[in-house]
Amino acid sequence: MAVTVTMPQLGETVTEGVVLRWAKQVGDTVSEDEVLLEISTDKVDTEIPSPSSGVLQEILVQEGETVAVGAQLAIIGEADGAGAASDSEPESRVQSAAPEMAEQDSSTEPPAPEAPAAAPTPQPVAAAEAAPAATGGGGFTVEMPQLGETVTEGVVLSWAKSVGDAVAEDEVLLEISTDKVDTEIPSPAAGVLQEILVPVGETAQVGTALAIIGSAAGAPAQVVADPVSSGADNVPMTDGATQASPAADANGQSGSLEGSGRGNVSPVVRKLAREANVDLDRVPGTGKNGRITRKDVEAFIASGGQSPAPAAAAPAQPPASPTTPEPTPSSAAPPPPPPPVPAPAATTAPAAASTAPAGEPAPAGQPAPAGDGVEPPEGVPLLAGDRVVALDRLRQRIAKNMILAKTTAAHVWTAVEVDYELVEQIRQKHKADFKAREGFSLTYLPFVARAVVDALAAFPVVNSSIYPDQGKAVYHEARNIGIAIDLNQEGLLVGTVRNADSLRIVGLARNIRAVADRARSGSLEPDDVSGSTFSISNPGPYGSFLTAPIINVPNTAILSTDTVTKRAVVATDTAGNDSIAIRHIGYLGLTWDHRAFDGSTAVLFLQRIKHNLETWDWEQELA
Repeated sequence: MAVTVTMPQLGETVTEGVVLRWAKQVGDTVSEDEVLLEISTDKVDTEIPSPSSGVLQEILVQEGETVAVGAQLAIIGEADGAGAASDSEPESRVQSAAPEMAEQDSSTEPPAPEAPAAAPTPQPVAAAEAAPAATGGGGFTVEMPQLGETVTEGVVLSWAKSVGDAVAEDEVLLEISTDKVDTEIPSPAAGVLQEILVPVGETAQVGTALAIIGSAAGAPAQVVADPVSSGADNVPMTDGATQASPAADANGQSGSLEGSGRGNVSPVVRKLAREANVDLDRVPGTGKNGRITRKDVEAFIASGGQSPAPAAAAPAQPPASPTTPEPTPSSAAPPPPPPPVPAPAATTAPAAASTAPAGEPAPAGQPAPAGDGVEPPEGVPLLAGDRVVALDRLRQRIAKNMILAKTTAAHVWTAVEVDYELVEQIRQKHKADFKAREGFSLTYLPFVARAVVDALAAFPVVNSSIYPDQGKAVYHEARNIGIAIDLNQEGLLVGTVRNADSLRIVGLARNIRAVADRARSGSLEPDDVSGSTFSISNPGPYGSFLTAPIINVPNTAILSTDTVTKRAVVATDTAGNDSIAIRHIGYLGLTWDHRAFDGSTAVLFLQRIKHNLETWDWEQELA
C-alpha cells in the first residue's frame, strides 16, 4: 500500500516551506524514520523523516520549489516494487534539463518569493545510469535565474570558467549584473563547460540559456546522483570584490565536512567562510545535526575567531518584544504587535542634552578619481583641468533607475513638523543599556519605522503599487519597509526589512542594522533589495533640514526623516497655558505618487505618523 508524504506543520505561524534537497531519489529504498528530504521555512531548516519503509516511487515537489503545509511531497510504495521502480527510470531524466537557481540561503535566510524557473529541476538517477547518459551528448543547461521580484534581465559581467574547463558543483561559474545587485552564479552540477551561450557584456532575459555543462570523460557520475542543493549562491559582489579560489572551497571547507550533518553547508555559507578565511571545522553549528548556518559563521567572525556559546547563536528579544524571525514575503506574517498606548499628558518636558558635540569637524567628501585613459563624452567640451572618469555599474544603475522613477511616478512632496521630545527622553534613558546589549546606538529611525508601520495599516493605499496602463492597483498585505542605505558616498541601495509589522522597536533596529551591514560589506542577497512596499530615506544624520526623495518605484511613496534639533517652541500645558520651551523638533517629508492617491491622504498619513511619535508610550517598547 502506497504512503503519501505531506508537508508537515513546522511551527504555529508557518504556512509553507521550500524543498532544499532530497536525500533519496526515485527507486531508492527508504527505512521508516530515515531522512527523506530537507525543508526550509522562515523559522528553521529541518530534515523530514520517512513515515514508513518502502521504495520512493514518486517525487511530487522538486528542489527549490515552495509548498504549502499539507501538500503532497512524495509517494512511498512497498519494498517489493523496488526493482521495477529502478529499472523503469528513463535515462532522459539526466538529459538537458535546466536546474533551478533558487534564491534563498538554504541555511538561515528566508526563502525567495519568486516562482521557480519554467524548466524542471533535473532528477538524477542512480550513478550507474547517469554516466552513460551524460557522456552520450546530454548535459545541464544553466539558465539566467530570477534575481528579484522585478528583475527581468541581467548582464553577463564575467565567466569564471572557459569552454573545456572542469567545474565542480556549486563552484562559481559566472557573474551577473542586474539593476539590483551583482551576483555570482554557481554551477548546478559537476562536469565540463561545453558551451558558453551568452558572452561577456551581453544582456540575457530571465530563463535564457547561459551555458551547457556536460559530464567530464571518466569523471565519476556520482557527483550528480546525490546533489546537496541546486540553489544559486546569490551573494552579490561589490565592484572590485575579489573572486574566491575554487580550490579554497574544495580544500578548505566542504571536503573536510563530508559524512556528517555539518557537511550540508549551503553555497552562501561556504562563500562567506572563504571570504573571511574561516575554517568551518572550527565553527560550532547550531542547525539540525550540528549544521553550520550563516548566523554561526557571522557569530564566529564577530567573536574574533572564538567559538561562541550555543546560547549566543541568536540575540534574545527583550520580554516586551515579540519573537522577531527573519521575515519572508511568502510566509504568513505574524500578528502585528499592539501599538503603544498614548503617553499621559505632561507639562513641558525637560530638554535633553545637546546631541551636537562642540568642535565638530567640517564634513569631508570623497576625492575625485584619477580618470586616466578615459575618453571624454561625445560632444562635451572640456575645461582646463577636467578629468573624465568611467562610471561604475552601481552609479549607472542608480542613474537609470532614478530617471525611470521620475518619468513613471507623478511626484508630489508634503512635509510636517514633529515634536520628538518623548522619543528623545526614551532614547536618553535607554541608549547606554541598548548599546551595551546590541552593540550599536539607538537612533530615531526605528521609532519612525514603528510609527510608519502603524500608519500604513490605517492608510493601505500608501502601501500599494499602481499600474494605470492596466487599470489596476495592488494593495500589499505585507508591510515590507525599504531603507535607503548610503555606501560611503559611493552609491545608494534600498535594503528591505520584511514583515516590519511583526517587529517592535528592538526588532526593527536589529533588522535595519543587519541589512545596512550586509549592504556595506557587499554581502546583500536578492531578497535584501526587493519586495519593499514602502520606503524610508534617512538623511537626518548628515544634517539635512528638508528632503524630497525620489520614489522607489513600484512603491507609491517614500518618507524622508530629517535632522532632529533643539528649537524654541510654544508649549501648551494641560490647563491650556502657553509657554516657550526647548524641544527636540524635526521634519518628515513624504514624496508620493499622485497617480495612486491625493493630497488629503498624504497629509493625513503624515499626521498619523506625527501623532504616533508624539503621543505613544514608547517606554513599554524598550522596558
